[in-house]
Amino acid sequence: MKRRGNRLFSYLLFASWIGFMALAGFFAPSFIAQLPPFKIKEVVVKGNRSIDFESIKSVLEELGSDLRRLNEEEILISLNTQFKNRVKKVYMSRSLGFDGTTLNLRIVERKPVAKLKVGRSTMLIDPEGELFLPVKGEDLNLVEVRTYDIEVLKNNFAKLYKNVLSLGLPIKAIKVKRDRVVLVLDSKEVILPPLELLPRNISGRLKMVYNLSEEKVDLRYDRFILVRN
Repeated sequence: MKRRGNRLFSYLLFASWIGFMALAGFFAPSFIAQLPPFKIKEVVVKGNRSIDFESIKSVLEELGSDLRRLNEEEILISLNTQFKNRVKKVYMSRSLGFDGTTLNLRIVERKPVAKLKVGRSTMLIDPEGELFLPVKGEDLNLVEVRTYDIEVLKNNFAKLYKNVLSLGLPIKAIKVKRDRVVLVLDSKEVILPPLELLPRNISGRLKMVYNLSEEKVDLRYDRFILVRN
């Protein structure tokens, strides 16, 4: 009888322990999230140029304040949903303290190097060919690009930027056509091969013809074709 009592007591104790652990497992996440070290006491944002701090903070609040659920990819997607692909990268770190946690964010915004008219809207282009919308009050004094096909432009823009735009020539506009690329400069017009066929040595050839007096130069072929008015 005594053995049965002990065995029953052991079963009850074991069952109680299992129940307690299950209950603790259910409530523990919520309980831990309420502890001061696991609450966000401060958000520090660096690197943002055009997106204001309050807008970033608002995105974080929509995502929630549970630090265990916040991640860089989630923040990046939410920012780009609101700011139309403007953010290139988000770096996040946490500084823990007894009175709360500081969330450190470094925002890498895309750098506009040209602009593109899409219907009634103006899109900005970064060196990799990514398109994004300007923010209110942003300086749009950039080279205007016109293209017959946006996808062709996006897929080849990195090459165009590296070999043409980054040279710092006074380019007013770039016209991307199916059979050629036309550069409109201050005092001349330069015709280049199609965007997909733009050669690597085009930079050196552009530098050579820039100081020529001719108002139109065709660089689509192995030789220079100078057109005098």
